Amino acid sequence: MNLNRLKRWKTVLALVGIFAAGGVAGSVITTLLVRHAVEQALKIENWPEKGMQELQRKVGLTPEQAPRIRQILVDASQSYKASFDRAFSECATNLVSSWHRIDAELTPEQRARHQAECQKFRESLRKDHQFELPPY
Repeated sequence: MNLNRLKRWKTVLALVGIFAAGGVAGSVITTLLVRHAVEQALKIENWPEKGMQELQRKVGLTPEQAPRIRQILVDASQSYKASFDRAFSECATNLVSSWHRIDAELTPEQRARHQAECQKFRESLRKDHQFELPPY
């Protein structure tokens, strides 16, 4: 009788282990796929081709329309990029300005720590996103 119970528990534990491994693997794969999809969606250089694919699928562009509409989408994506660049630049300037204002409220010891943290943040932006903040 004890041998049967042990076999049953081994089977139950094996099934729980398989289920847990599947859940973890599914979560990891889903996270990676979602991250990749978001990164691709945010790449402005992909927008004209994606827009063409959507328009072709939804409205069925004629061969005469396709090059003209592609150019419209290219022009629009360049305008979006310029707008985003201006917005990011303005946000970066505002961020650095706020750092200066915060520094004015801190003790010398706090200011040194704050400036070190700001420098770490600046370096992570440069390394991870190739984004340069204005001088501090």
